[in-house]
Amino acid sequence: MKIRRTLIALALAATAFAFTQCGKPADSGNTFPARWIFNERNTPLYAEKWVNEPHVIRAMNGSPAFITAKRADGSTEQLTFTDRNGNPFVSTLTKDDCLLFCMPSDGLGKGSSIEVEAAIISNPASPKYFIIEYLEGGEWKYIEEDVMPVPEDPSLRYSFRCSGIGEGEPHEYTSVYQTITLRKPVRKDGLKIRFRAVGNFTCDGTPQSREASNGAIGLVHHGFNGAYLQDYGTSVPCDTTSILCIGNSFTYFSNVPSMLKEIAWSQGHYFNIKASLKGGQTLGQHIGRTLTRDAAGHGGYDVVFLQDQSQTPARYAADPETHSKVAEDYLTLSEMVLESSPDCRLFMEQTWAYPSGRFGGFGDFGTFTGLLRDGSHKLAIQNGAEVSPIGDAFEVAYNENKSIRLYDTDNKHQSHYGAYLKACVNYLVITGEAFKGSVSACGIEPEKAAYLQKVAEKVVLER
Repeated sequence: MKIRRTLIALALAATAFAFTQCGKPADSGNTFPARWIFNERNTPLYAEKWVNEPHVIRAMNGSPAFITAKRADGSTEQLTFTDRNGNPFVSTLTKDDCLLFCMPSDGLGKGSSIEVEAAIISNPASPKYFIIEYLEGGEWKYIEEDVMPVPEDPSLRYSFRCSGIGEGEPHEYTSVYQTITLRKPVRKDGLKIRFRAVGNFTCDGTPQSREASNGAIGLVHHGFNGAYLQDYGTSVPCDTTSILCIGNSFTYFSNVPSMLKEIAWSQGHYFNIKASLKGGQTLGQHIGRTLTRDAAGHGGYDVVFLQDQSQTPARYAADPETHSKVAEDYLTLSEMVLESSPDCRLFMEQTWAYPSGRFGGFGDFGTFTGLLRDGSHKLAIQNGAEVSPIGDAFEVAYNENKSIRLYDTDNKHQSHYGAYLKACVNYLVITGEAFKGSVSACGIEPEKAAYLQKVAEKVVLER
């Protein structure tokens, strides 16, 4: 772990769930939080003003915050704004153009902490590299320790890269989690953060062009966090842990990484999280993903979580010989991670049993849970990794408290309660310490949050 200086985090994310952070009420009249929820059902709330003038998406919970896109000269000339099945897109971005997030607020003092997250869709001719910047004292600034040199031109710096694969089975979305530091108070012009295109590079290597029809970027819906802005206050965490999450919808649904960051912050720790997430992926499929290899290759992580497809560890436990490739894929991906982060703590996530599909085809909750537990431990023991017993915590809560719905409407993916329980377990396996003082409830009812915290402590710390 590394000592962390005074922080401000900025968080922009998008999903069917957006949560209150740090215990603040999600009153629709408040400046914070600001929520953008992208899906077909909510399209009428934003599509018209995004596609037509003034090309903005207002926050959907009454906050004055908005999202737009700008050319390098501050205009919107020749930008093309579209809506595709509930995903807002902007096309023909080129060097120094940006996606811009604005919060018309003058109430942010020096050292205020804001968290910014996003899930980005990109097309082949879209800009490949973006840097996250915030406006302070009339200058655009970035967090030096969180940017990397552009491989094609090391004189340039970027915060995240796009895949250029936005559609079909091979699609790869970019998960953005960024924390920044505000050294001065925000004045009357408000808080501004931008994702600025860096350099002349495109995802497919073609020249940048304002005429390219396949050069769009967009914000993702369907379980991801697309846009969320929240003020954490001026507390300063005492240390930093660098974390990489590799997984699928059992990580991004209801935005578990955001909850993990928030819980840690409320406990005095800063978790600097990076992630490579794609729905339905096995660890073997992640080996070939460009963004997974890129994230793992950055290295320097203190903690890495590997989360496999929801049935794969159970199948491996039930028949190791038939499913021997599961173990091979686990070791190959682990080696990829450990090559650049040799001293990290590696965790295999034991995910949860679920009612859907006759308990994943395993017949009942107990059998499914037991196989997931057995398979996760058999994989982890191969190279001395640890197991995060999320599925055991689900089993306790599922059997004890039927009033808390752990699953989304599909009876498989995590609801915001299930996401909170997973985040609590992962926090405890990292720190090894019980919760203390005021723990962020991440927008769920305080009494239910307190119960889920106790379940996590029982499973992680008392066994």
